[in-house]
Amino acid sequence: MTVSYNFDVSSNSSANFLRLLLRWKGSIWKSVLSELLIWCGAYLIIGFLYHCFLRPHKQTDIFNTIAIQFDDAGSYIPITFMLAFFVSIIVTRWKTTFANMGWIESCALSINSQIISKIYLVLAQILTFRDISIRVRRRFPNIDSISKAGFITDEEEEKLEMIDLDKSYNKYWVPIHWAITLIIRADEKKYCLSAPGTVSLINEIKIFRNNLATICNFDWVPVPIAYPQVIFFAVRMFFIICLISRQHIVGKITREDKTYEIVFNITVLVCKPLLTIIQFICFVGWLKVAEALLNPLGEDDDDFESNFLIDKNIFTGIKICDEFDNCPSLFFDNFSDPNAAPIYSVDSQHYTNGALIGSVSNITLAQNDDNVTMIPLGPRASIGDSLSMGLDRTPTRRRSRPNSFQKSQKSKRHISEGEPNEAYEIDEPPCSPTSHKFSTHLTKVEEKDEEEKV
Repeated sequence: MTVSYNFDVSSNSSANFLRLLLRWKGSIWKSVLSELLIWCGAYLIIGFLYHCFLRPHKQTDIFNTIAIQFDDAGSYIPITFMLAFFVSIIVTRWKTTFANMGWIESCALSINSQIISKIYLVLAQILTFRDISIRVRRRFPNIDSISKAGFITDEEEEKLEMIDLDKSYNKYWVPIHWAITLIIRADEKKYCLSAPGTVSLINEIKIFRNNLATICNFDWVPVPIAYPQVIFFAVRMFFIICLISRQHIVGKITREDKTYEIVFNITVLVCKPLLTIIQFICFVGWLKVAEALLNPLGEDDDDFESNFLIDKNIFTGIKICDEFDNCPSLFFDNFSDPNAAPIYSVDSQHYTNGALIGSVSNITLAQNDDNVTMIPLGPRASIGDSLSMGLDRTPTRRRSRPNSFQKSQKSKRHISEGEPNEAYEIDEPPCSPTSHKFSTHLTKVEEKDEEEKV
């Protein structure tokens, strides 16, 4: 079942951090413990052989060379980038799967009086979950178990088996088809209030069916197997290399054409494996998160409770129908009073009520009775204003907008080389540099009619 820890982190404190860190079920400690013990055992064996057998006989040169090469090659594996990208993809699929698990409330509230339709929708959910969730498969190993649980009658089971369809094709759609058929019959008998209401009911069923189809697609087409393989291989190979590269080696070593003499140090002997263990917990724990999220419908501690969702949907859907047209009478409550104030319990009075206000709403720049002078915004600076302010403005060439006749005759006109193009004019500064009138200073050039030229 999904491990809930929201209450443990209800407030930010060191005690809550420790309480969360020391949880066992579904924790990182539980997921990495077995592999961590195996790695630590292998590390101790290699270290024991090195310090107790190779060092006394001065046979450490080859081991030291291998350790140095492995240590330098450890950066060749981009383990952080690979893990981050892989986990982001898996988390996205996990969120999409959860969002499409299929909740009955919307369908039940829309269909309301169609009790049998809710049973059909849940039956479609059971048939779907049996093929993608091992927990539901254990609960309903065959169709007869579904019948004994009351989700399908003998007649419905017979009709389901009579549908002539290849065994490689599923029949998840059959209960959905039955539910839509009942809605259409109800509309024909005028049980539905309006045609848009009937369409709305069918759309709710289609949404429920699309949700089931989405999680089916995720199960049928998982992440390409080569991707998780390369991630799992890279992480574990990295720490296999660390079994040698993170050993405390002693003696002369050569690195980058320089020779060093390393002496035995008890501090280094303890710190190197300790830091590597912390790195192991972080990276392998990160990898275990991805492994757990690959199939959220499995049997891990944090996988979805598919059986609970089935039970919730059937009983909630039927209860919604049973409560049809059952609601309290309308009356004026305490909040009808314009002077009503929020009510809190005595224990909650010491918690501050953080009002949602703007970040600068408490800054006072003028009092309500102050007379604030408001003036119109000045015109934008034109070319003439730029010249009057001493700004050097190089005259630009502008072309007047051609009319429709000019556009139609554009392909017929040809300006020979060296002939001045009279369609352009040079901007001239205005006569009065202090004038604030807007002006484009563009002189329109009249072109002669082509017919007159002919």
